[in-house]
Amino acid sequence: MHELGHAFFCLTAGVRIYKMRLFQFGRTAGYVVHDEPTKFYQGFLISIGPLIANSLFALFAFAQFNFSLNDWRPWAWLYFGLAVGLHAIPSDGDAEALLHLANRRIFKNPLVIIGYPFVLLLYVFYWLKKFHLDWVYVILLFWLGNIFLKK
Repeated sequence: MHELGHAFFCLTAGVRIYKMRLFQFGRTAGYVVHDEPTKFYQGFLISIGPLIANSLFALFAFAQFNFSLNDWRPWAWLYFGLAVGLHAIPSDGDAEALLHLANRRIFKNPLVIIGYPFVLLLYVFYWLKKFHLDWVYVILLFWLGNIFLKK
């Protein structure tokens, strides 16, 4: 789902995708190889794509959960919400790609300087994953989805 978030925002921003691997064994579970974004907003959308896509899916999945011992389907929604929500925070590679893009675009468009705090936030969120911030984030998504978005 993380890579689908990147791919969706590549398509939305008009950036061509060359190759995509959704799952593989090894250091990198998946990847999307795409053109270099020509505008900073394209790179920004592609970098935060997993945060948006995974969070929305997790909210939807958590809204489907009802505690029941007689039905397995709510538990499947809970599992999918957890699995997808835990991968919502962009990777350090996503932050690094956005930082390099900002550095290359700063002289062409000085307004790119506004994007540097977002790059810093991506790095901070990724660093905080070491302290299980992703679990705190998923619990927040569960609370929002299960309490406020209940069908």
